[in-house]
Amino acid sequence: MKHPGELVRALRQRRGLTLEELAIRSGMSKGHLSRFERGEKSVSVAGLMRVSQALHTSAAALLGEQVDKGLLHVVRAGDRHYRREKGTEYDYAALSSANGEDGPTALIVRLSSEAVVKEAAFHSGDEIFFVLSGAIEIELADQSIIVREGDFVQFPGLIKHRLRSVGSDAQVLIVVTGANSE
Repeated sequence: MKHPGELVRALRQRRGLTLEELAIRSGMSKGHLSRFERGEKSVSVAGLMRVSQALHTSAAALLGEQVDKGLLHVVRAGDRHYRREKGTEYDYAALSSANGEDGPTALIVRLSSEAVVKEAAFHSGDEIFFVLSGAIEIELADQSIIVREGDFVQFPGLIKHRLRSVGSDAQVLIVVTGANSE
């Protein structure tokens, strides 16, 4: 089981609170809370209750006994909203929550038959592609690879990359981790 401090940090960040704001709301010192979040210190039951109240959750959620709804993000298939940028041959739906954190960015990209993403992308972090349907060609700097339905590819985002549909419409789950995608 993870240390409860890790859940406190995740909830605090999700709620947009600084360590100092949580310290004020819970009546605990900023230093103690910081060490608790890193797993270096523990807190009393009373302290855990104050922290849970400050985060508008339960002590059970902080102990991993319940799931705090603030940690879940669900996008139902029928609730996806696809967007198309002007001048592109693809559309996309954002899956990950837009809360400004440095967490993963997940998208479903739909490419029409023979669509080409004209501009190469690059960014920090890793990029993960999982082909949901169809086939795509991924250009990675000086090489290219064709991946089909069910195939998985992972590579550093710093490698310039772009993609195109091969033969028919394609859908790709793209996840960017460890970076604010550019």
